[in-house]
Amino acid sequence: MGASGLVARRARGGRKRRAGQGASRAELEAIAGEAVRRVSRDLGLDRFGARELVEEVLTEIALSIAEQYASKPSPDSVAKRMIANREPLYKAVASRLASNPDRLGVEEVEFIVRAAPEIAGRSAPLLYDAIIRLGASHLLEELRRLWELYGNPTSAECPRCGLKALTPDYTCIVCGSQVDEREFKDHVGFHRSLRAWARASPPQIVVEAYRAGYVYYEDGIIKAPSEPRGRLALQVFLSRREKEELGEIAGAGGSVSREAGPDG
Repeated sequence: MGASGLVARRARGGRKRRAGQGASRAELEAIAGEAVRRVSRDLGLDRFGARELVEEVLTEIALSIAEQYASKPSPDSVAKRMIANREPLYKAVASRLASNPDRLGVEEVEFIVRAAPEIAGRSAPLLYDAIIRLGASHLLEELRRLWELYGNPTSAECPRCGLKALTPDYTCIVCGSQVDEREFKDHVGFHRSLRAWARASPPQIVVEAYRAGYVYYEDGIIKAPSEPRGRLALQVFLSRREKEELGEIAGAGGSVSREAGPDG
């Protein structure tokens, strides 16, 4: 059941319409139209540029509620029920808006983030495009937070958009960027983290990474190839300099220059 259906179900409170005592379809549509105008005005939804999208959702809800009355309802009674159930109503509106990012303005994006944070988090790839198009950079930090709470975050942050959305093939599932491994290393301070990890790890673990020529990066933690990791951990290959540092820390010493390949 969609969000608009949930609004109607909550609003009608289980009351069923008795056949033959309701209004005609034309009357119901007129009642719903008036209720929508009142709700849109009273809840401030009439200020949005994508007004027709909002009206589509509200009309679906208003008709569903009006059809449940045993006798012809007034627009005011339908509107009151809609406003009384504004939280699911907001989510229904936010869901429709989020699915149409090309038609959003700054006010619409702010509304989605504020009134329906779960939907904003799940819709972060769509909303990110809208935020960039609109130049609404003040919303990016909140979108990052909601993505991690309600979206599908990965184990590594994208250097381009700043969201934890980088996959093991270095593609961002939010902004769509294909990131170079060196760019990723610079973004997360990999060299510094690698040294700290090597100094704190048992020598045999460091030697393992040195000989393998790569480590894994997961949620800010570096792991040797044999250590447990999730499926979204990034494989990070070591440059010549990084291998030399690991060799020095682990005591591999002179073998570094012979084993290490070209700088990467």
